[in-house]
Amino acid sequence: MDNFKNKLTVVKHNDIVEAGYRLSIYESRILLTCISKINSMGEINNEDTFLVTVEDLTDLANLDTKSAYRNLQQAAKRLYGRSVSVQLPENRTLDTRWVSSVEYIPNSGAIELQFSQKIIPYISQIRRDFTQYRLKNVLMFKSNYSIRIYELLVKWGGNEKTIEVEWLKKRFQLENKYKNIGDLKRKVIDIAMLEINTHSDMWVNYSQIKRGRNVIAFKFEYGLKNPPKHKFTNNFKDSINGISRAEIDKNARVGETYSEAAARLAKLKKH
Repeated sequence: MDNFKNKLTVVKHNDIVEAGYRLSIYESRILLTCISKINSMGEINNEDTFLVTVEDLTDLANLDTKSAYRNLQQAAKRLYGRSVSVQLPENRTLDTRWVSSVEYIPNSGAIELQFSQKIIPYISQIRRDFTQYRLKNVLMFKSNYSIRIYELLVKWGGNEKTIEVEWLKKRFQLENKYKNIGDLKRKVIDIAMLEINTHSDMWVNYSQIKRGRNVIAFKFEYGLKNPPKHKFTNNFKDSINGISRAEIDKNARVGETYSEAAARLAKLKKH
């Protein structure tokens, strides 16, 4: 993977990270590859076209070229029908498609897509309440649930979070699946734990919280495998931009330096 692709960054509004939707792993790879090509501070519209090639996916995710051609075409067909459910203020819900068009280009191993008008504000011109991470950290995952849980960990920050089972199933649109908690753990949670710990820049483990004999929540504990290092001097007085080192350590996002995290946290305090 060349240096440019190594730095591709996914930026999503937090409302999308916690939205309700289901995608296959190939559909996720296509969307994330496109999103990583967007300047999140810039502006796009529903007429802007994004190109994803077999070479993009095989290079970034170490995929077999023959299967990548087949999976790209199949995922392109399914992606057009996929929707996402976003929670809005005042208990409103937005249901929208991810894309307004998807075109598979024969004999070229590529697709062109356009994002739907309603989804664009959640992936461009984002200045606050967003989650960002390097694309390379999730492209080796084989399960879309691994991507979803990784994004949630990045969004939550800190080093632990307790989430109700029903909350998680609703976001993953699994309300009518895995009635047995053992099936949910085996087919969703355990796979995500393995893939995140093996392929990403984070470590994570979880435990169950019970009410009586029923598992009602999961407690996730997590962090960066290699936390950012910053040499604090007397000039900083153990802080940057008025933000203490302890606060930076607690709230830094994946991929941020101490200075970047301090600048973001200082900006949030002004609002």
